[in-house]
Amino acid sequence: MEERASDEALERLLTSSGDNAARSGYVIRAVDVRKVYRMGDSETHALRGVTLDVHRGEYLSIMGPSGSGKSTFFNMIGGLDKPTAGKVYIDQVDIAQLDPYELAWLRCRKVGYVFQTFNLIQVMSCIENVMLPMAFAGRDSEEAREKAMEILDLVGLGDRALHKPAEMSGGQQQRVAIARALANSPDILLADEPTANLDLKTGKEIIDLFRRLRDKLGVTVISATHDLKMLKASDRIAWIDDGRLARLSTPAEVNIDVEEVH
Repeated sequence: MEERASDEALERLLTSSGDNAARSGYVIRAVDVRKVYRMGDSETHALRGVTLDVHRGEYLSIMGPSGSGKSTFFNMIGGLDKPTAGKVYIDQVDIAQLDPYELAWLRCRKVGYVFQTFNLIQVMSCIENVMLPMAFAGRDSEEAREKAMEILDLVGLGDRALHKPAEMSGGQQQRVAIARALANSPDILLADEPTANLDLKTGKEIIDLFRRLRDKLGVTVISATHDLKMLKASDRIAWIDDGRLARLSTPAEVNIDVEEVH
């Protein structure tokens, strides 16, 4: 009963905060975010004060060279890590103030994660993989199965519901991973190099799918990527360099070429 009461209290808090954030037009705010990793006497400053608002319903790509702090910032705004200093708000909730249970609750319901390596459970069918986050959220199994089928239809895999990952192509597995990320109707879809393991044609199909989902569902898409096609499809590009936000631009404002991306 105490856990249920806690869930209900969290839902009221996040719903109220989400309503306020919707009125303000942003879903994530990062304010002077810093991250320092310490090992003995050694310190590594991964982020050196990044401030960025992510607008609700936009398609944002984050990029930067290896070691720039891009992945660290990506993890911060997705609630996968907490800053050493500064603030990260998801729907106006300061994630640094949440305990592990509260943070897990928020991530489960507010953020959907799409990983480069798919991270599907091989012994589970396609529909079972999509249902898994709903089970964690406490949804009834029949309701979860029905919604999972709706999402699989949405990503073009309704006829593959009972197949296991090993029976599917890389592009199909990534679609399952995207469907799983959408299971709990998140406000944010966080994609880590989602086309890196796909061929050119399949990668373009996945990028087009992200755009359609953004347009149809109103979900905010944030990707960490080096894929030129994904950069060109974005609304904005956040360039991270040496732990700082070097610039923020639209594809039309920059000449994106292979030299700059790599």
